[in-house]
Amino acid sequence: MILYMDREQVGDAEELGGDVIRYCIRKAEAAAGRYGRLERYYRGDHDIFHRPAGGDEVRVGVNYAKYVVDIALGYYLGQDVKYDANPRAWHEPGQRRLDLTPLLSCYDAQHIARIDREIGRTMGVTGECMELCYASDEADPKPRSAMIHPGNGILVCDSSVEHHKLFALLWERRETPSGERYYAVTCCTPYTVREYRGGDLDTALFHPAGEARAHFFGSVPVIAYENNPQRQGDFEQIISLIDAYDELMSSRLTDKRKFVDALLVFYGMTLAPGEEERLVRERFIDGAPLDARAEYIQKTFDEAGVQVLADALVEEMHKQTLTVDLSDERFSGNSSGQALKLKLLAMDQMARNKMGQMEQGLKERIGLYSHWLQVKGEMDALSPEDVDVVFTVNLPVNEAEQVELVTRLQGIVDEQTLLGQLWFVKDPAEAVRNLRAQREETAALRRENNDTHRGTQGNGAAQKEEA
Repeated sequence: MILYMDREQVGDAEELGGDVIRYCIRKAEAAAGRYGRLERYYRGDHDIFHRPAGGDEVRVGVNYAKYVVDIALGYYLGQDVKYDANPRAWHEPGQRRLDLTPLLSCYDAQHIARIDREIGRTMGVTGECMELCYASDEADPKPRSAMIHPGNGILVCDSSVEHHKLFALLWERRETPSGERYYAVTCCTPYTVREYRGGDLDTALFHPAGEARAHFFGSVPVIAYENNPQRQGDFEQIISLIDAYDELMSSRLTDKRKFVDALLVFYGMTLAPGEEERLVRERFIDGAPLDARAEYIQKTFDEAGVQVLADALVEEMHKQTLTVDLSDERFSGNSSGQALKLKLLAMDQMARNKMGQMEQGLKERIGLYSHWLQVKGEMDALSPEDVDVVFTVNLPVNEAEQVELVTRLQGIVDEQTLLGQLWFVKDPAEAVRNLRAQREETAALRRENNDTHRGTQGNGAAQKEEA
């Protein structure tokens, strides 16, 4: 979570006071109920399962919360995020080309795409997420990243318009073997990382545990990601609709069960003792009077009307979350490509907004990593604006159409941009380098063949003159 405080109230972040730590943790614990409920709904543990159960009542939960989050996540993060050198950063005359290899090597070593998806999922569920940048425990440390749940991460910014980061707290409740519970807190400042320990928030003090350790990220090594300006989860506004759908489906199945367990009523006769068990066992009864009859008493209900209500709830949930219902027969059919794009327009706009929110955090990660690598002498100075963060929406690809488009745009659009449009090109910058090297090699071979051909012709002419 993100908190805003005045710098004067914080004091020296390198020697953080216990009152500031207690204040931050209290705020985090107050928000824990909301985070817990959202996580619970994503897992399928809905409120309908926590109410008192009736006798023959059937309770089911339809997990549209997970559907909404996962379909949006797969749409904009189903394919790995690409990082390309911005041509404006190295097209100045005499400027050396920007080399992102050290940065991308750190990304590849830890499978950064998996961490990006964990961050995107948590953003979609809780509305926000944290990322911790830290040093690996290798002999030659490298910068690494870890996803931090917003309930256990607190980023404190100042109250100015730009909200500069002051410090971050990573906290959790722990327990000793003797059963004593305490708070373990890690404070990250722009320069150091320090551990604190404390007991009860009302009476205990927080004491430093060990010495402060310097880091080389150049800023607070914690990044906050926001799902939207309101920091709401993807399904948070439709929880009431999910509850209504669960209630409707549960009542529907309960009615079906009661329909199967209908009452058998006899008119004009009574069963002798023991004949009930015989009727259940043999499904047959003998000796009934001629004017007797038997029939079931069944509960009648409007199945068509219930289905209309269920469809309306589903449609409203998709409308409120801007996601498409892929099971809807009207979605695909024989629609043209342009018609499908129009049907995806709302979800595409929602995904674009999520990309913009996430890009801010990814740019901040680039700044932290590049500062580390620059201090270690492994990389030249790099600004996050020098790197383009490229998202690729995960949709079926019309391969022939895409290749034809790239072919037609040759000579109009630069090669790196064109190669980035091809689905099988993972690194457009590397593909451009390989293409240029291949062209130079081909040109060299052509020149060598031409020189050989001219030499052969010259020798032939000389031989004719001698003859």
